[in-house]
Amino acid sequence: MSWGYRVIIILAVFVAGIVSMVYVSMRQTNEVIDANYYEQEMKYQSVIDAKKNLHALEDTVAIQIAEGYVQIHFPEAAITRLDSGNIQFMRLSDSKNDKYIQMKEESGSLYKIPVASFPKGSYKVRIDWSNDGTSYYHEQQYNID
Repeated sequence: MSWGYRVIIILAVFVAGIVSMVYVSMRQTNEVIDANYYEQEMKYQSVIDAKKNLHALEDTVAIQIAEGYVQIHFPEAAITRLDSGNIQFMRLSDSKNDKYIQMKEESGSLYKIPVASFPKGSYKVRIDWSNDGTSYYHEQQYNID
């Protein structure tokens, strides 16, 4: 085989590789966890302060599945006079299955959410709340099986 054919074969393999890379990259989805990530990043110092407030307590947030519910236990000292709060279950593989729960003062230190309302999978749980003027923040990965 002459060198001319070798050059043509190498160029054909190179072009085929480029075309396959373009095809693979066009099929990729690029979901961002937060649609408003820029605003979130600008307010991150308040998140750091809220995390410090939670770590200063003796107790922490506990998430578990029991009796057909996802149960979220809050520290008693951090939920006595709830000003506001949000619980977010963000499905990492599909944002259509995200859950947002507005916290209510009358719910106390235990929140129950039916497991049946969650598709199985991995979630990033973000909880931020304000109690008597003090902000708290908790974030963790959680799998629902």
